Amino acid sequence: MNLPLQLDRSASVPLQDQLFEQLRQLILTGKLKPNSRIIATRFLAEQVGVSRTTVLLAYERLISEGYLETRPAIGTFVCSTPPQQPKPESANSSCSDVPRQASLHPAIIRVSPASHPRVPDDVIDFSSSRFDVSHLLPAKTWLQGMRNVFEREPDGLAKPQPPAGVTSLRRVIVDYLAATRGVMASPEQVIIVVGRRQACSLVAHLFQRRGDRVIVESPSGEGTVDFFKARGADLIHVPVDEHGLETDRLPQGPVALAYVTPARQNPLGGTMPQARRGALLEWAREAGVYLIEDDSDSEFRYHGTTPQPLAALDPYGLVFYTGSFAKTLGAGIGLGYLVVPLEFADTIATIKSMAEDGCPWLEQMVVADLLSSGEYDHHLRRVRKIYLERRDCLIGALRTHFGDVHLIGTEIGTQLTWALPDRIPSARIARDVANAHGLSIESVTCEDAASAAGCRYHDRALIFGYAALTPEQLQQGIARLAAALNV
Repeated sequence: MNLPLQLDRSASVPLQDQLFEQLRQLILTGKLKPNSRIIATRFLAEQVGVSRTTVLLAYERLISEGYLETRPAIGTFVCSTPPQQPKPESANSSCSDVPRQASLHPAIIRVSPASHPRVPDDVIDFSSSRFDVSHLLPAKTWLQGMRNVFEREPDGLAKPQPPAGVTSLRRVIVDYLAATRGVMASPEQVIIVVGRRQACSLVAHLFQRRGDRVIVESPSGEGTVDFFKARGADLIHVPVDEHGLETDRLPQGPVALAYVTPARQNPLGGTMPQARRGALLEWAREAGVYLIEDDSDSEFRYHGTTPQPLAALDPYGLVFYTGSFAKTLGAGIGLGYLVVPLEFADTIATIKSMAEDGCPWLEQMVVADLLSSGEYDHHLRRVRKIYLERRDCLIGALRTHFGDVHLIGTEIGTQLTWALPDRIPSARIARDVANAHGLSIESVTCEDAASAAGCRYHDRALIFGYAALTPEQLQQGIARLAAALNV
């Protein structure tokens, strides 16, 4: 469990005191629920980058003041009756009378798909969409989970299910997001969806008509661009840099929606800093634009903590927040969630009910148990350690063969981006050469000259996924790339 903590090492307040106060606020605001298990001191120390002693002292103070309690042989928990817990302020104010603005000329950028001829059998595939199936939850865990569900609810398959999702999963997602992201919501605001596209479709059904302008990041994930194109949107591509969306380049004029990835920009990998998040929310308020915040990569963060999501900072009720279990439990599970402003909860649920009768009941129940039992957190810790080892191996191999490489997106996710040095003439050339030598690598390119002019990474970046490759394959692949490029 990654807690939304931000320690300031330049502040005069000791780190121990900062940690104590931030944990205390998570408890007081209900983001950490009574009787919920607290992350072990060793794991929290690794997460925020402090000594274990610092965490232990903060925990001891919280225990002495009645916020935490230890349960022998089990762990540390939030007290069942902690000190007074004020109700969080509502962030669901309507913005129906805020003027709508925005506009800039369209610029289309995409990540080139790996559509090349059949490669040799010994291909080393750095595709960002690939994962090692051996690191998913084992079949016996799923089978035991299904048995537990059927023993508890033997007639569950015979009952019609709420289109918005089963109540138990929606409740546990609310607790999980409050504890790990600082996102406060009610179960009524959570809609269970089948992936990112369905989440976007539900929101777009409310706000976007054919010909409406929709903001996407540039470069952006190809699937997202294609989705809004298919709906007839006039796409406005706003450039990104190493820190995500460049908010000072947001347009003026009418805009229907904006799709953003602050936690880990897709595909480059930058994380949007807190100041930009505030600027983006203020722009949305002034322009009357609703935001779709995709937060699908936050579970795999290796150092520090991600700044709070837009949904946790939003006082205006403008953010539709979506996440997925695809990267943590496997794409085949097909489950994600959409957290909507309260005023739209009933409407979104009704829209979803017009298209389907809800996501599969059994999968929802099993995932709810995984989250509530702590099995999901245990799985994430195990896999995160493996991916960290592979990330470090990839970075080491790149530095060994190419020197002082400029890398983006190394702190989060399962891929990183290499901004190419001048001595490599083109990302597309490098990609094609790599393909010819049995390497599958994605490049960042623009479709036309107008798009390229606004993108500093046009044809200058390669993307390396590392989740599916062993350390040996990573080292071999980068060595083969260096030999192929003759550098």
